[in-house]
Amino acid sequence: MYIRKAFIIFIFSLLATVTVSFIIYKRISLVDFINISFIISGLLILFSLLLVVVNGGFFDGVSYGFRRLFQSGGKTITKKEVEEMIPLSEMIDIEYAPILFAGILLGIIMLAGLFIYYV
Repeated sequence: MYIRKAFIIFIFSLLATVTVSFIIYKRISLVDFINISFIISGLLILFSLLLVVVNGGFFDGVSYGFRRLFQSGGKTITKKEVEEMIPLSEMIDIEYAPILFAGILLGIIMLAGLFIYYV
C-alpha cells in the first residue's frame, strides 16, 4: 500500500511538472523540466520533513498553549478540559513516507536529466 501511494504521488508530481512547464514556458524542454522538477521535489521533501517533525511531537507544547489560551477566552479552564486536549501530533495523522519517497524519486529523475544535459 505504501509503494502504491508513493507511486501515485510520483505520477501526479511528474504530470504537475510537465503541466507547469508548459504553462509557464509555453514549451517542454529538458532545462525547463529540470527547473520545475527541482522545485516540486524540494516542496515534497520539505513537506514530508515537516510532517516528520509534527508527528514527532515537536509542536505539541506550542499548539497546546495556543489552544488553551484561545479556548479559555478569559475564563478559567478546568483540569479535565486541559487533560482532554488532543496533542497536535495525534491530530495530524498523515503518512510522510510516501510523500518523501515520491520527492526523492522525482529528485533522482531531475538529477538524471541534469546529468544528460551536462553530458
